[in-house]
Amino acid sequence: ADKTIHSTDIVIFSGTYQLQDTAGQTVKLFNKGDSLHIAPLHYDLVILTKTDTIFCSKHFKLRGVGFLNIFQLKAGKSIRLYDDDLSISLRVDKTMWLFNEVELEHYVAGVVQSEAGIAKNSEFYKVEAVAARTYTLKNITKHAADGYQMCDQTCCQVYKGRCANTEIMMATSKTAGEIIIDTLSKQPIIAVFHSNSGGQTCNSEDVWGRPLPYLRSVEDPYSIGQTSYSWQKTMTRNEWLDYLQRNFNYPVNDPAAVVKVTHFTQIHRQVFLTGNIGLRKIRDDLKLRSTFFNIKEDGNNIIITGKGFGHGVGMSQEGAINMAKQGFSYSDILKFYYL
Repeated sequence: ADKTIHSTDIVIFSGTYQLQDTAGQTVKLFNKGDSLHIAPLHYDLVILTKTDTIFCSKHFKLRGVGFLNIFQLKAGKSIRLYDDDLSISLRVDKTMWLFNEVELEHYVAGVVQSEAGIAKNSEFYKVEAVAARTYTLKNITKHAADGYQMCDQTCCQVYKGRCANTEIMMATSKTAGEIIIDTLSKQPIIAVFHSNSGGQTCNSEDVWGRPLPYLRSVEDPYSIGQTSYSWQKTMTRNEWLDYLQRNFNYPVNDPAAVVKVTHFTQIHRQVFLTGNIGLRKIRDDLKLRSTFFNIKEDGNNIIITGKGFGHGVGMSQEGAINMAKQGFSYSDILKFYYL
């Protein structure tokens, strides 16, 4: 769903589409190459073709009835291809809601390309397909109150339309219908992932406060040395101590207390810097890549040296790619990260 569109152009890329009214009755058929311009007019949406104005309504649907139904959608500067159907509704603020009603496996392939298309490894694509499918079915009612199931942003899963990568489509097809089930609840797991674990994933409760049996911290040698493994941030000693004092009322005039927050090392992941100062809040406030970091003094500066990128729970994408390259199967990789 997209909530910020003021007008759009649609071209039938493949197949045949029925233009249906709110009662599901067919108003007109469109075939490959036909184009439509849709925009608000007064209190309705108006649909224009190259030769005519054909329909006015607050809501309508383009339903694919051909063998392979694909449409191109242009909104603003964005031009994308989508599989299957499209519903469009007019909002009270004269913007339009666009809903892609898409087959699950088409959607999963699109998510894998959007989230991990640069991996170029068919076994990893299988990993991502199973994880994305599991996440989708687990969160299928996430936006029910808004009238749809999943958005196309990072709060759900990034989805930029039809998958154009044959290798990803094959990987999705080969794992079709496969999801990860929690053996205790018999429900789909929360299949979360992140970029790089830094060498150790997190327990779910250390990040979100809720322990889950399949989201346990594991030592992850496969993420070490990968692209997003290490990072560094430098700030002045005064800035660092001022931040701690303002946000945590930390006793920055106590020399012993200052040593604790200027000389800090994590061999294994920790939750707190000291006392009740949570590493997650520090990460959020200072926009750090992860909570897996060390702190040291360098003259008048503080150097924060970190490992990993992301919340650290579940699967490390870079670690999973490395495992796939080393010959692990997609099921072995999923079992490694989701105990």
